[in-house]
Amino acid sequence: MGVPVGHGWIEVKEIVELEGRRAYHIEAQGHSNELLSAFYPIHDVIHSYLDAETLQPLRFEKSQREGHYRADEVVVFDQGSRRATYRSLLNQSVKDIELPGEVQDLISALYWFRNQPLRFDETLTLDLYTDEKIYRTDVAVGAPFLLELLKRGTFRCFAVEPQASFKGLLVKRGRLWAYVTADEHRLPLLVKATTPWGQMTAVLDETSIPTALPARIPADARRGAAGP
Repeated sequence: MGVPVGHGWIEVKEIVELEGRRAYHIEAQGHSNELLSAFYPIHDVIHSYLDAETLQPLRFEKSQREGHYRADEVVVFDQGSRRATYRSLLNQSVKDIELPGEVQDLISALYWFRNQPLRFDETLTLDLYTDEKIYRTDVAVGAPFLLELLKRGTFRCFAVEPQASFKGLLVKRGRLWAYVTADEHRLPLLVKATTPWGQMTAVLDETSIPTALPARIPADARRGAAGP
């Protein structure tokens, strides 16, 4: 209903050395604001370490606080032997997970997707790790269309929908749609998701959109802009 309930961000923080490999350290956070925290506080922090050459995950760390739910985990991926080791920091349990092939985590999946050649009306498939399991996930890509965002501009975008049932940041179960620019940047501008409280919309902060983004349509050209 247009009521702000929280904020989040994702950042490539640094390049580190991990098990003899150069890796991108990526941090993602999601937090509820004071309004939502009054009855359902959300404070999620995720760290993903991606191999700098392959962009496959080497290590995944999650600290999740959603209502009464708690999770603290570390997952180490060995893509070569197709094994992953999960360890809970809450009860110290350890679990060995067999990987079906190349696997992405919740964060690396975003960078995997942004590196794919997209064609509308096609479906991409990947194996996604979350919550100690591997989910076969389809990502449906819709036809490009013009998306106008208040104070941000008008952009030629693809609408994409991951089709799998799994827990994720901020959303327990439901459907999710993302709108990404239809250029080589694949910049995620808008996300819509069904949540236990109704539909949630997340829009990229205007300061995070490059002013020279090729997908942006100048204001004086919008009057003649066509539909999808």
